[in-house]
Amino acid sequence: MTDTKKSSKNKAPASRVDWQAGHGPLTGTLNGVAGALTTTALGHAAGLPAGWALAAGAAGALGTVTAGLRKRVTAATLSFRGACWMTAGGWSSWALAHGGPWQWPEIGSLAVAGIAAGTLAVGFAAHEEVEQAKRQHLLLIGARRQLAAEWTDRIKRVCSVDVTVLGIEHWPSGAGYTVEVELPEGGTTRRSITDRTEALGSDLDLPDGCGLQTMPGVSRRRVLIQVTTKNLTGQELPFPMDEMAQTTTVNNPVPVALLSDGARADMDLRQASTVVTGPTGTGKTNWLHSLIARLDQTNDVLVWVIDLNGGSIGLPWLNAWRDAQIKRPGSRWADATVPVPGVDWVASTPAEAKRMLDAAVRIAKRRKVAYQDAMRDANDDKLPVGPDTPEIVIILDEGAEAAATREARAILAGVSEVVRIARAMAIRAVVSVLRVTQDVMPDPLVRKMASNRLATGALEDSELGHLFGWRALRAEDSFSGPGSVLVGTEGKQPSKGRQWRITPDMIEEISAITSHRRPALDTPSLEAAGTDYTDRWLIERCGHLWADAAPLETAASSAPATGTAGGPGRGAAPAGGWKATAHWDQPAPAPLVDPDDLESIWLLPDAVKAEPEPTPPGVDWSDPSTWATGREPAAPEPGAREAALMLLITAGPEGTGASAMEKVLKPEFGTTRPTIAGWLKSWAESGEVVRVGEGSKARYVHRQHLPEPPAGD
Repeated sequence: MTDTKKSSKNKAPASRVDWQAGHGPLTGTLNGVAGALTTTALGHAAGLPAGWALAAGAAGALGTVTAGLRKRVTAATLSFRGACWMTAGGWSSWALAHGGPWQWPEIGSLAVAGIAAGTLAVGFAAHEEVEQAKRQHLLLIGARRQLAAEWTDRIKRVCSVDVTVLGIEHWPSGAGYTVEVELPEGGTTRRSITDRTEALGSDLDLPDGCGLQTMPGVSRRRVLIQVTTKNLTGQELPFPMDEMAQTTTVNNPVPVALLSDGARADMDLRQASTVVTGPTGTGKTNWLHSLIARLDQTNDVLVWVIDLNGGSIGLPWLNAWRDAQIKRPGSRWADATVPVPGVDWVASTPAEAKRMLDAAVRIAKRRKVAYQDAMRDANDDKLPVGPDTPEIVIILDEGAEAAATREARAILAGVSEVVRIARAMAIRAVVSVLRVTQDVMPDPLVRKMASNRLATGALEDSELGHLFGWRALRAEDSFSGPGSVLVGTEGKQPSKGRQWRITPDMIEEISAITSHRRPALDTPSLEAAGTDYTDRWLIERCGHLWADAAPLETAASSAPATGTAGGPGRGAAPAGGWKATAHWDQPAPAPLVDPDDLESIWLLPDAVKAEPEPTPPGVDWSDPSTWATGREPAAPEPGAREAALMLLITAGPEGTGASAMEKVLKPEFGTTRPTIAGWLKSWAESGEVVRVGEGSKARYVHRQHLPEPPAGD
């Protein structure tokens, strides 16, 4: 069970008696018997003559027959109700004439009459229900016949096509209806009606925001005309929170919107990538939150988010988890158990996004080798997805931010690679952009390979045409304010619908409810992702996502050994608490250019030399961090070399590296990393230190901390 605190507004209302509800066969019989007995007893006590009771029964029968006629009740039901009143009046008159109602003959006869009336009431109620249903059906058939005749004349008048109306279905939402027509023989196509939908809407005189849409039927000559007659602008559909208790799977289509005809629009996110577009203010971010909620409802999906606008799309999905970890005072999640966040990884910088996409590519390639036997056993060329081998869905929000700079454009290239190579290995992408044009989405491959396409709005008809092709509608007929969507899947005709409204409170509630069903990354994928994945919640990489500096009280809760929220032993908060990285998003100021430097550019020697220059001391061409820039100080401050050697000695058997030593030495001595790297290399050649690892992962251990060789060696 999830240890969460439910908000008061989610509590079920207390049950209460509905006094306006009608009587059933049992309660109606008991009420009639008790009423007859009570009325007769009062009349006997008052000394009323027997004729009064018979007159009261006749008056009741007349009243119930009159009321039944006004409600158009059947003759059988009218006769039964009148007979019940006359029977009650006759019994009351007989009881008053023979000593009152409290004698055994009178009580026995009343009980027999009540049982008979109750038994017959069931049969007459069923008969009345059937007859009323028949009557409603006949009325509906008549209305549909009239509407069908109107549509036959309208299509003939507007489209010059003689069609046969096969059926009319009114939508459960009450916002319109669907007309199914059959085209005549002779080669008439659906385009003859599709091209005239605007004229048909004008002939119908539909309200603003309403329109017509043609959909293919079961054959080439069948056409479905969806007519929206009610503008739903301003009406919100609350997200169905009660469905979050149910566990689903990404192997089944995921509901993403409610269509105009009352059905749900489903998307296949197991094999297909998705593109969602829409200008600001049309509900695109709300739809992405709803999609994350549906993915969290499953037990076999991990959601990764890339948002270069401060990671805003992923932050609400971290709040409940973080409040539970730091036990934030005043939060309803302070004492709750929320083991993992609603989003498994958030990248808000180009560097972090590159780590994420590189890890996704490595996972895809590793899975192709590691799960060959699983795919053979399943007789499928796609990876079987389940809680033990979850799918990864990467959501890129605001693609315009990812196309703003050269470094950021590499992110779209990484997304394109994931879309291209990772479908079978269960890594899919959802790309959100303002427009699907070249300036916002420079790589057309992402759009072309995304069979799921959704628009929350458009300013021009050409935008919809670029997204959906010639099947698209006009922009003014496709959307009715924020919340409306146009959904197209597998290259089919897009359908109009509305999305659910999800609020921050709902997001936190869903994060907590579904946190215990979140899967862990499988072992081969975890090994392929490496520290790029396991260290994703370290303060150095995610501290900038929060404004405060609240300490973590439990390190284990933020970094389980399975690697779901941090690497083994790597998720603990640093000394002093969880502190945000300062100035993470402020670029370094550009250095001032000296005119002498510009002159030196023209005085550079020729690039082609007969013999290459010797490698400068301390430079390792396999390690870019040791390359000199030509702007290092001529010589370090006195005592820097000795201080560096002391750092190696105090580091112990774990050793240290050039970057860590630079952080200590540079504030005091001004020593740079290339200089320290030169010292380390010279000490390694002389045997003073031993190098462990290669490249940027190299560490150096002083010789006095090396294990002593065995005796006799």
